[in-house]
Amino acid sequence: MKKYAHSILALFVCMLIMTPSTVYAEDLVIIPSFSVIQPITGVALSNENLPESLTARLNIYLTDSFTAGDIDVQKYNEILSGGMISENAFFANSVFVGDSLTVGFEQYCKTHDSIASDSTYFLARVSSSAKAAISKNALSKHANIMPIYNGKIQYIEDSISQLPNVSKMFICYGMNDLTGSTPEQCVADIQTLITNILAKNPELQVYVISIPCITAGVNKGWLSNSSIQTTNILLQNACTINGWGFINISEHLMSANGAIRPEYCSDNYVHENNNAYRIWNKVLKDYAFMEIIK
Repeated sequence: MKKYAHSILALFVCMLIMTPSTVYAEDLVIIPSFSVIQPITGVALSNENLPESLTARLNIYLTDSFTAGDIDVQKYNEILSGGMISENAFFANSVFVGDSLTVGFEQYCKTHDSIASDSTYFLARVSSSAKAAISKNALSKHANIMPIYNGKIQYIEDSISQLPNVSKMFICYGMNDLTGSTPEQCVADIQTLITNILAKNPELQVYVISIPCITAGVNKGWLSNSSIQTTNILLQNACTINGWGFINISEHLMSANGAIRPEYCSDNYVHENNNAYRIWNKVLKDYAFMEIIK
């Protein structure tokens, strides 16, 4: 007990030393509770363990964890009474923002059993980009690639502020940005867009979806699998710093050479088919599970 008390005292002293002297005690920075960060590994990830059913997985987790004593009654009741044990409850009151890849996922959700529900919205448009969305010419020069809400072209942050009861945003930009921007500038533009959105929607939880890999040999500006990998690492770091979630879909679509697997590509270029979107759906369920039980 004495040794324990000494250890606590030493830790307290260490914290005092490390704390800047100009900061008052009541103003100490509280370390944020980060959303789940799925790391970029640089290798293709297996899809075998991705869940078909989020509901079944959560039920098994609750039963096994409570029986084994890994979670207490409070945690058990928190998940059980939180309404999260369903296929799409985590994605209710959410919006997916992005380009043609997100448009494709929206179409998949309309025609397949998916994580989307009546309160899952999509603000996506073919050829859209973060750079266009934050530009002063977004509603004029770039009007033809800006997402539309209620038949109106407007800034994304304004559209989201009009969505009823939205509490989460899943954003996937970068594919079009990299055709004319470095990975660093691409990430800076995505962060600026998210900042603009949060300025009007401060309670929004942010989840960044990794930029998916593309066909081997494609090089258009900075758009290549190598640059996508670099950009995803930078995005992952930005999410860690800002307390945003990061969802690594890219490496579940990747072959050993870092390119998209042929069975997931629809045009031998950058776009994806329903086989790929089935993986999106499963990865999102896997992410939801980790976020719910954390």
